[in-house]
Amino acid sequence: MRKTKSKVHIFFLFLLLTAFWSCNSGEKGEKREAAVEPGQIVLFFEDSVTNQFFRQRKAVFKYMDDNMLPVEISFNSEESSKDLIINTKRGSLDLVYRDNSQFEFTYYLQNGDSILIQEKDKKPWFESVKKESSSYTYNLELLRNTELYGKSHSKAQDFDFLWNETKAFPFELDMNEDLKRNKDEAIQGFQKELSWIDSLANTGSISEEVKAFYTSKNRMAQKKLEAYPTDSMVFDSQLAVNSFLNEIEPQLDTTVFLDEFSELIIANQTQLQSRDLIDSLLAGSELNHREKSLLFHYLQKEIPFLSFKVVDEVLVRYSDKLANPAQLVLLNSSNKALQGIEPDIELMGLQKSSITFEEILSQKRGKYLYVDLWAAWCIPCIKAFPASVALNEEYKSRGVEVIFLSVDDNYKFWEEVAIKYDIAIPNQSFVAMIKDESEYLKALDVALIPRYLIFDPKGKLIHPNAPRPDTEEIRDFLDSLIDP
Repeated sequence: MRKTKSKVHIFFLFLLLTAFWSCNSGEKGEKREAAVEPGQIVLFFEDSVTNQFFRQRKAVFKYMDDNMLPVEISFNSEESSKDLIINTKRGSLDLVYRDNSQFEFTYYLQNGDSILIQEKDKKPWFESVKKESSSYTYNLELLRNTELYGKSHSKAQDFDFLWNETKAFPFELDMNEDLKRNKDEAIQGFQKELSWIDSLANTGSISEEVKAFYTSKNRMAQKKLEAYPTDSMVFDSQLAVNSFLNEIEPQLDTTVFLDEFSELIIANQTQLQSRDLIDSLLAGSELNHREKSLLFHYLQKEIPFLSFKVVDEVLVRYSDKLANPAQLVLLNSSNKALQGIEPDIELMGLQKSSITFEEILSQKRGKYLYVDLWAAWCIPCIKAFPASVALNEEYKSRGVEVIFLSVDDNYKFWEEVAIKYDIAIPNQSFVAMIKDESEYLKALDVALIPRYLIFDPKGKLIHPNAPRPDTEEIRDFLDSLIDP
């Protein structure tokens, strides 16, 4: 009897081990043999352990699709365990990897590639399944950092980290000398990298195409670095514009690098500087790819702060200047989404009176409403209260009313703050309730406050980011509505 039980246990153990081995090896084997359709690049994880590593690191892949729109894939859900299939008509593209360890590597991929993603020494490692290739072909930047610098980051990345930290958290100590030293080391590092890339090509470790891409990226990164002065923390956008328009090599025209460089330039310009730049570009001949990229990011920055009517006019004006219709759709997507959602916000007023935002819009028909979105923890919101109150007094006889709408979580605290700062106005001061269930608040993204909305006399939102109450712009805008 004991022998029978022992045989049964061994048999079942054998079945379990066989099933475990089959499932795991089958997963890898099946994916390795999976055919890649023409016009595709396929990436898949070696196993579930590798996938879990990427998820723990909050990894993100980014590339530019064929419409020249950035696509980001994050590995933070069960969906991320699926194969990543990139459909493209281009012969090649760059895929940028970033994670919460501040690792950043660019992988140069060919159309038709089937790539196995592995984890090696706590870093991402790419390996071609379909063709023989050296480790440098797909992991050049990772190996560059290891072989040239003996660490996970390049000298240029070290400078970026220091610049961003100094910019975000100014130190009491003077960091100019550290920035200058890091910048000098980064410039020297770029030269070492060019020689290293040449040597890889000469020994056949990388193709001439791979060499051309990384060489162009290196040279352009040097030009970009010049726009970061070490004697001040002000990015030189004009110098960057000159490099961007005149120095970019063709290999970078459809890359993440070009898109992010363009976005960086616009982000560091004033509204007037960007407008003058775009006007100067449009005054010339037909826009090239780089100029279209600047236009796209300019519109992406400006459109959220325009009324719906002006947005329509702007998109008509620039529609044939963009790279393709897909960019036009993206630029208008957030506005279209807001216009298509009912304002489903449950509110509570003074003395705990319940009402919905839709009911307020109905009760206030015939008036323009200037909605001041605020919270008690938002100091700029509170500082703007006197201007909002003054705006209410100035325009109430002309058919404009200010509504104070708080997104605080605590009713009693909201009421105390509203009374303290003289905005506890009956039928004009409310706090949002059950915010997590409001699709309208989600679409508005009320984490970004102070925020000001304008509704027309029919209760329709016409401006999702109106000018602040203490500006002449808001008065000019209201005057144009009241006395067109």
